[in-house]
Amino acid sequence: MVIFIKDVLLNGEKTSILIENESITGIGKNLSMPVSGTYPDSDNDTKIIDGNGLAVFPTFANMHTHAAMTLFRGYGDDHPLQEWLNQWIWPAERNLDDDIVYWGTRLACLEMIKSGTTLFNDMYFFPEAAMRAVHDSGIRAMIGFTGFDFFNPESADKLKKDISDWYDNYSKSEFQNSKLMIPVVAPHAPYTVSGDTLLWLADFAAERGMHYHIHMSETAGEVTNSIEQYGIRPYIRLEKLGVLDRCGDRFIGAHSLHLDDDEIKILGQHRAAVVHNPNSNLKLGSGYKFMFNELRDAGVNVTLGTDGCSSSNNLDMLEASKTMALLQKGWRGDPTAMPASEAIQVASANGFKAAGLNAGKISVGTKADLLLVNLDNIGFVPNNDTLSNFIYAAHSESIDTVVCNGRIVMSNHHVNDERTIKDEARRVVQKLLCK
Repeated sequence: MVIFIKDVLLNGEKTSILIENESITGIGKNLSMPVSGTYPDSDNDTKIIDGNGLAVFPTFANMHTHAAMTLFRGYGDDHPLQEWLNQWIWPAERNLDDDIVYWGTRLACLEMIKSGTTLFNDMYFFPEAAMRAVHDSGIRAMIGFTGFDFFNPESADKLKKDISDWYDNYSKSEFQNSKLMIPVVAPHAPYTVSGDTLLWLADFAAERGMHYHIHMSETAGEVTNSIEQYGIRPYIRLEKLGVLDRCGDRFIGAHSLHLDDDEIKILGQHRAAVVHNPNSNLKLGSGYKFMFNELRDAGVNVTLGTDGCSSSNNLDMLEASKTMALLQKGWRGDPTAMPASEAIQVASANGFKAAGLNAGKISVGTKADLLLVNLDNIGFVPNNDTLSNFIYAAHSESIDTVVCNGRIVMSNHHVNDERTIKDEARRVVQKLLCK
């Protein structure tokens, strides 16, 4: 496909952008649309977009989600964490099946497209169903095989067999050659998966060049329990097990909220990635003093996520970006902390980098993942600073068009099959939340 965006606002100046197949191939004020027939490698589908009244930004990378949990939105809110899990979430999850996960993930993809996200890193059940949903939605995803063994040897053996079978099936499936799908190893957490299994999964991932996505140090209680049980903090334990050494920059630690200096140093040495989930952390009362400056300065790749809709209630990365920036300013007492330019880098480029993708910025040669915002939206009036308005003032309703891998997945704030997706989500939630 060829897309020519004419006279769009980029970094405060009007310019034009040429997209050929999957990549941005031209940017310039005097760029013109080449004549028809000059694209022998394209599928001859050409789209010209009038960029007047629009501004362009890179799309978001949501680096920690439980996508199908869109179906839990508003279910069991405002309860203590363990009560919420034991009395609301875990009993309902026993009802999960392929159909429920497929439509829950389709709903998540719809919400993410509408709010400008074209890559997400998922950790949930029935990963084959999630892959089908992502494929049908047309965006990118890192799909994780989530596992627990609860320190039970028989459960550990089953988990190892299940993930081996899953990967073998993936390798033979239609998704194996997909440019939009990345399989990921996703053990739940160090307090639900034994050390031996954590290391086995790290070896499994390393042998196949896969990412390793895990919940880490989300609450102060996890850290206290690790110290009481093992005599060391969670990341020190992973380091001693050899997990970080095996995974390196393919390691993605979700939350990573309660860290000390030694843990930050270790993460930097391995060039690991962590995922800040500010809205989820605040809603669950997990904490707010995320050590962004310290992690960044140590060489850690800091990314942003929403977590699942059961704890953050939406998948809106623009909202999460604002919350992230305001939190840094607030708890540090420094209005210069986390400027808008840094917030969008964390929310976009850093996430794509963690996934090993050349995207997250608008420049020639990068993957064509970008969004167009409507400057007539109230959040951009007056438009004193487009980026500042985007991060601090605008809402996702301002996003008009979304392009993923050179394909338009939303135009005029409309996504194909919206009505079907919403109707099916309402249908399957009756199976999920039945008593």
